[in-house]
Amino acid sequence: MATKKRRRKPIRYKAVAFKLTAQQKKRVDAFCKKHNTTPIHMYKQAIMHYLTSNGFGAVRSHSEPEISANQMSIFDIVEDPVLALKS
Repeated sequence: MATKKRRRKPIRYKAVAFKLTAQQKKRVDAFCKKHNTTPIHMYKQAIMHYLTSNGFGAVRSHSEPEISANQMSIFDIVEDPVLALKS
């Protein structure tokens, strides 16, 4: 018996709009013509390059929050039960 292939989950896209000046549009068109690409593809590559260079790439690092020297710990207040029995 042949097994059924699972249908791949569709990719959801969101619309984004922004304005360019006439000079910026000319530069984008010249770049795209020189590199044989479309403006949409160029925008997506530029956004991904910006995000990866600023720490928001495919694998985002989750660093531990810094704890200041004045931060109080819960263990500063609660006594150790073993030490309390010895006293």
